[in-house]
Amino acid sequence: MKNPAKLPLPRMEANNRAAPEGDQPERAVPPDGDKYAAELRGVIDRSFLLSERHKGQHNRADRSRGHPTLLEFERKLIKRFAKLGVPMFAHCVYRDDVEQQRLYVKGLSKAKPGQSAHNHGFAVDIVHGTKAWDLTRKQWDLVGHIGKEVAASMGVQVVWGGDWSFYDPAHWELANWRDIGRSL
Repeated sequence: MKNPAKLPLPRMEANNRAAPEGDQPERAVPPDGDKYAAELRGVIDRSFLLSERHKGQHNRADRSRGHPTLLEFERKLIKRFAKLGVPMFAHCVYRDDVEQQRLYVKGLSKAKPGQSAHNHGFAVDIVHGTKAWDLTRKQWDLVGHIGKEVAASMGVQVVWGGDWSFYDPAHWELANWRDIGRSL
């Protein structure tokens, strides 16, 4: 029996009809072969990916102070997931000190205001369009794996919050953000 994650999925138009033959997206082949096949199947949502609601989600994050390298990483990571049929979006890029204090007080961040890479535009939180942060640990591992592949293809060093003891798998930051910030 063929692995269903390796079979091409028909591209769906906005009205949920299959796109014409020859206009197919990338096959939904998970990275590392079968290792992430089940996780990928669990996060694919092609109809939501094409929805107006998902398009609106891409306007949620404040990118006005985002570092260009970080913003390029965000764009390429989201595009990579879209090719796989997975609706991901940037929930947060720049975060002001008031919001950082609120998250710190609630225990949702270890960083005080001014200490977070978000406060300086060097971090992005990327979440699923319908599941938000509610992915399994293995699904987040898939996100981490793909994110690291994208960063490597760009020659960019990133740190993934899924590797931290304070587990924050939506979080990505430029590895040397403090040094970059000092040089600006």
